[in-house]
Amino acid sequence: MMIRSFIVLFQLLLMINPAAGMRIDADPRMIISFMDRSLPPELDILRVTTDISEDNHLIFRVQIRGERISGDNNDYVLLNIQHEKTYVLMIPLSKEAGETIRIYEGELLPTNQLTSIAFTESDINSEHAGFSARHINRGVEFMVPLDWINFGADFGFDAYTISATIQKHVLHIDEIHDQARRGNLSINQVPAITLLNAICSPKK
Repeated sequence: MMIRSFIVLFQLLLMINPAAGMRIDADPRMIISFMDRSLPPELDILRVTTDISEDNHLIFRVQIRGERISGDNNDYVLLNIQHEKTYVLMIPLSKEAGETIRIYEGELLPTNQLTSIAFTESDINSEHAGFSARHINRGVEFMVPLDWINFGADFGFDAYTISATIQKHVLHIDEIHDQARRGNLSINQVPAITLLNAICSPKK
């Protein structure tokens, strides 16, 4: 009888564990990142949250533990979007370096690390008109027009602080300092309409 009870309990645990695993980072609106005291505050990402603006832009707010007023101009805050392709949006980490947004495209490769994808600069005045970014208190906001999004496709995002070099409109990511991400690409992506519905639903 005791052995039979153990077998039943074991089978129940097998059914419960996959469901529990699916609930980790289940909210598609945000990503929480652990604080890393070994990093300078301006490189340590704490969270990424999403919202909708009044002028129909999807806002990605990357919150960082500190901020940099001036310094190394090769350091950037980077938003990585997976949406039929891999897109990189980034601005300088240093506020003194300005808020000019750079946008790059790369092939959607789920098994590849961000540093191994070749990113080519996009024309912000054509396909990516309406994209922008700005520094906020201890962080950065990226704005993406809603009409750019294909709501029939999957959508995923994560954020990084990086060191990078740009040569002939090609982005080379030299080092990733910190990241806020969910895991591999299949975990990171949800239907784009699911993300929008979650953002527009009442906040608990």
